[in-house]
Amino acid sequence: MSKTKRFLIGGAIILAALGYIIYGGMQQALVYFKMPSELRAEESSMKGKFVRMGGMVVKGSMEKDLQNLTYKFQITDGSTNFPVYFKGVPPDLFVEGKGAVVEGRVENDGVFHATTIMAKHAEDYSPHADGKDPSKSFIPAKEAGAK
Repeated sequence: MSKTKRFLIGGAIILAALGYIIYGGMQQALVYFKMPSELRAEESSMKGKFVRMGGMVVKGSMEKDLQNLTYKFQITDGSTNFPVYFKGVPPDLFVEGKGAVVEGRVENDGVFHATTIMAKHAEDYSPHADGKDPSKSFIPAKEAGAK
């Protein structure tokens, strides 16, 4: 076999191996986004897969154990509630009755075990109470007399 043929075959093998590694990495990095009713419907096929679920935190469902930093609550999309377990420190904006997105896996116990909570901030805009532009009330420290 000629040197050129061996070089081409070796290059093809290396490219195939790199393609396989890249494809495998993309499959592991894939994160599905589901609403609670969608996740409930596909629960058996989604067990163990990394999923992102979004909805509203059900009022009255929050159970906190601040000693162990564990939280149990439910996320709803209005038609289905899904129980969530989280261990760690949630974001400051995370409260009952507000939107949240959780990342994690549905385990065999049927509970979503979250590794991350992302709280949704308010999208409502309201003008400054007195009707003035708040950016014009800023006085630089130099002009305010600070030295």
